[in-house]
Amino acid sequence: MNNVLLDLLALGAILSGIMVITAKNPVISVLFLIAVFLNVAGYLVLLGVAYLGLVYLIVYVGAIAILFLFVIMMLNLRLVELVETGQEYTKSLPMGAFLGSLFFFELLSILPVSYHDGGSLHVSLSIFNWLNTTLLGISNTDTALDSIHHSMGTEGVHAAFNPVVADSTMTTFTQIESIGHGLYTYASLWLVVASVIFLLAMVGPIVLCMSPTPTATATSKS
Repeated sequence: MNNVLLDLLALGAILSGIMVITAKNPVISVLFLIAVFLNVAGYLVLLGVAYLGLVYLIVYVGAIAILFLFVIMMLNLRLVELVETGQEYTKSLPMGAFLGSLFFFELLSILPVSYHDGGSLHVSLSIFNWLNTTLLGISNTDTALDSIHHSMGTEGVHAAFNPVVADSTMTTFTQIESIGHGLYTYASLWLVVASVIFLLAMVGPIVLCMSPTPTATATSKS
């Protein structure tokens, strides 16, 4: 029963994500975005990661998504303008296909899957291995995929990139303590990067909303 609920929540999150980018009305799009966060939160709670599920509900649904909803509702957007804008965006489909292929190229390059396992991913992995060999001179068969598959076992992707497995030192911690320990030790660099991104997100709107000084306006007119 638990697996069925996980599959339903995953399917709901995927369908809601598709509706986010295909809905013409921005209000409906934000509502589907809230549905994505709700499905992901339920998925995490069923997996036993209740803290992250509650964070999704409080931060994303309770703050960010509701803020998006209020901002969009206050804007005077016409459906005709949105349709015209959507038609302009369809001209960028080749770029979107290129970026999507690049994403799957990076994703499949680090998957903990061996070529000897076969399966439905064998053809895709072979294509990306050929691209790696042709463009970079690196074979995923000998480096990325098989080494990750044999070195990490069932310990998670993190073990393939860090020789010190963090999970072995956090067996007696609670979920919050484990997240804090990993965030401020092994992932401290990414914490700094995220802080800089948040700083830019705060400074950017302030700079855009600043009105020009009278001196600068007079100088530009003269």
